[in-house]
Amino acid sequence: MTTYEVWARRQRRSQLATRTMVLGMAAVSFVGLVIARLWPVQSVDSGEPTCLLRIMTGLPCPGCGMTRAWVHLAHGDVLTAFEYNVFGPLGMAAAAGVLVYVVVALVRRQPPERILDLVNPRVAAVLVAVWIGYSAVRMISIGMGQPYFALVVS
Repeated sequence: MTTYEVWARRQRRSQLATRTMVLGMAAVSFVGLVIARLWPVQSVDSGEPTCLLRIMTGLPCPGCGMTRAWVHLAHGDVLTAFEYNVFGPLGMAAAAGVLVYVVVALVRRQPPERILDLVNPRVAAVLVAVWIGYSAVRMISIGMGQPYFALVVS
């Protein structure tokens, strides 16, 4: 096997892996959006916590409130969704965006993995840093008994 053939085989495997990952992201987004819409609002408002960090420490993790935010947003309650976790509606919008992009790309017979070209790594890093900072503030505030994020641990 020549060097070019080895390189070409690796390229095909890499493209297949990337396409599989993007299609998987779209599938997970679809399932999450459908579940959020079908899940009754009353059960997320009164249900027991399932987050291990929250159960063990009483403090919210960075994702605490995301499920509740998605369910409320899917049922049209935007304000409450943002109260549970500011990044919940943002994550839901991103999931919907990924799903729409991939479906449109597939219908147009274009490679859906081009969505990755739209992601700016610096912007993504800043968003992750802001999310972690927001989560740290929530944890500290709740740990100190301040009521700013009481909805998250109620």
